[in-house]
Order: sequence, then C-alpha cells, then structure tokens
Amino acid sequence: MLPLLLISTLPAFTLLLVVPVAAHKPFKLVRELGLVALLLARELLHHSASAAWGGRKERECGLRIMPSKAKAASALAAEEEREEPAAAALPLLDLPELVLERVLEELPPPSLAAMACVCAALRDRCSTDSLWERHVRRKWGQVLGAAARKEWEAELSARRSAGALPQPARRRGWADSLACAWPFSWISCRWLKGDAVAAEPAPAPAPAPVPALSPLAPPACSVAAWYRAVECGEFWFPAQVYNREDGHVGFVLSCYDAHLLYDRRTDTFTARYPPHGRKPAKEEDGVQWSRIRVPPLSTPAHDLHASGCLDDLRPGDNFEIQWRKNKDFPYGWWYGVVGHQEPCNANEHLCRCHDDDMVVLEFKHYAPGSRWRQTTVSRKDHREKGDETDGFYGGIRKLQTNEEISTWRKFWPADVLN
Repeated sequence: MLPLLLISTLPAFTLLLVVPVAAHKPFKLVRELGLVALLLARELLHHSASAAWGGRKERECGLRIMPSKAKAASALAAEEEREEPAAAALPLLDLPELVLERVLEELPPPSLAAMACVCAALRDRCSTDSLWERHVRRKWGQVLGAAARKEWEAELSARRSAGALPQPARRRGWADSLACAWPFSWISCRWLKGDAVAAEPAPAPAPAPVPALSPLAPPACSVAAWYRAVECGEFWFPAQVYNREDGHVGFVLSCYDAHLLYDRRTDTFTARYPPHGRKPAKEEDGVQWSRIRVPPLSTPAHDLHASGCLDDLRPGDNFEIQWRKNKDFPYGWWYGVVGHQEPCNANEHLCRCHDDDMVVLEFKHYAPGSRWRQTTVSRKDHREKGDETDGFYGGIRKLQTNEEISTWRKFWPADVLN
C-alpha cells in the first residue's frame, strides 16, 4: 500500500486512505482523516517538487553541494526582503484625494520637484501654486512681501512683451532646474552638468532686467518659478535692511530700502542700496536674515509718509521716523521713543504731554547734548522739517507690537553715540 501511496496522485491517495475507514468508522472520523490525508499529500508533492528542482540545478552546475542551514536561512531572508517592497507597494495615485494632497503638502521643495518628474499626473499636481505658496511663505515670508511679488509680476510682464519668455522644451523638465537650489539632491546632477564654475560665487548681475529663465525652468507665471528665481539668485527683490553697510556708525538703529539677491552657498544676501544724490548705488555682501524685513508700508523711499498716529503718541511710545541727509537722498527709517516736555516731571499721573501740540522725539542711543538726541514735531501740521545741517525729518509710524520693538532693540549699540 505504501508504494502505491507515494506514486499516487492527490485524488487517488485521498481515496485509498478514506475508503477503508469509511466502512467501519463514523462519518466525522472519516472526514477528519480525509483532511489529514490531503495535508500529507500536499506536503509530499511540495517536497518532491523541491527535491527534483534542486537535483536539476546541481546537475547543471556539476556540483552536488548541500547548503548549510545558515546559508539556507540567509538566502530565504534575502528572498523575503526582495519580495517585501513589491508586496507592500501601494500606487500613490490610488490614494484618496485628500490623503494624496496631504502627502504632497508635507514634501520639501526638492522632493516635490523630484515627484513632478514621475508622471504627467503627478507633474500637474506637484506644480500647483497652492503647494509652492506654502514653501514661499515658509522660507521667504520674512523677506518677501507684496512689493516683491508685484515687482516679479512686472518683470514677467516686461519679458512677455519683449518675447523673452521661452516655452519649456519638455513639460516636466522644470523640476531639473529647481535642483540648482539643492546641490546635494540627486535631481541636481543634470543642472550641475556643464556648469564648470558652479562652485564659484556668481558675480552680482548689473542692474538690468532679470535674465530669462532657461528652457528647463518651470512655467514663468507659476509660483514655482518665483521660488526658483529667488532661491537660485536670479531675482533682485525689494526689502529693507537694518543697520546698512554692516552697521556703519552713521546708520545705527536705522532701516533702509534696498534690493536683495540671495546667495544659496552662504545663505546670505547681497544688498544694493539706491544712489544717494550723486553717489552711485552701494552694495553690501553677507547680509544676514536677521537684518532684513518686509517693508511695513508701501511708501516709496523718496516720498513723505502721511503720518496718521500723531494724535495717539504718548511718552514712552516706540516709533520709527523717516530721515534723510538732504532732499536728494532717499528716506531711511530711524528708531526712537516719545519723550516728555521740559516742564513735565514725568509723573504718569500728572503728565499732560499728550495734550501738547508738540511731540518730543528722543533717540536715546545718542549721548545727552548731542544734536541728534532729540527733536520735536507738530501734531496738527506735521510736514517734512529740517535743514541741510541736521537733515530732514519726515513721516512717523508708531510701533504697535512687541515683536517690532524687540527687533529694533536687538541692534542697540554697545556704546552711546555722540
């Protein structure tokens, strides 16, 4: 019977074990023995097939070596590791819409750019303005304001009128151009090829229109293109710089308008200040993030700001005021504190300085007796006041938040100025 069992097929083997017992035992026992027979037959066929395949491989190699248990376990583990990714892989586009959107929102810019190279569907999803606006706010929100966006759009309009906006050579190639911002990313290889001087700092471009983007750049009208232009140092954007010219003593506790260019190699900015009278524009390298702010007002640097806070100023209030050396110069903003009138004893319960038509403005980083220490302005009829000797004072802006005040005080000089 045993030889017959070994060579029988699965149905025959099952029948040989089940039929003899069926005549003498209850049906339940017959069923259980039939299941056991099926399992035994399955194991027998499996091992027979494995042995036959192993013998064939050994004959082909001319070797008959039995692998050790350790090697067999190692081979089995490696095979399982190769199979796991395929089994665990889930098509990204099969995710629910909200889940996929959330995944893309969490990707950093280099990963988002790489994802856009996968397929047309992901390219369209990864290039939406809503995704890139998040990255613009996250990285550039401290330095890019409405004026920078407006200037970028004006530059695009000028290039469009001149026919200088190239069409991409291939639709998904724009992600390659983003790689310039992340030199250690795998997608940067194509960008850096052919750029023999990529490690050298690029010279500051002349004050001409922004050069046209390369054919591999993202669509020029997209937020991704704006992000790339700033990140790669291709766009001079307007902002304001504290303590210009590296804290020159003549500009301590001031903030001036400038155009800035980002240098991703040093993570700093180059500031270009507008000409002062007949003096040419000056540039300053190595400007740190902490010295830059978005202009809080839209008033151009050469225009007088219309002060709307004069009636609200009280002693102890913090403010910034426009000042310029002469009328050919642009205004800068200077930090100060509202002071008391001379007859006032500075008692908060008896002080009536806020009822006076004149407001005392103090710049306490200058020594007492200095001509820069104090000045007064009229609440009712404030205009630009001053002369060629002491300069001209312009509009006033009251500081409303502790954050603004603490930012100014970070630049307080170590020594009193004269």
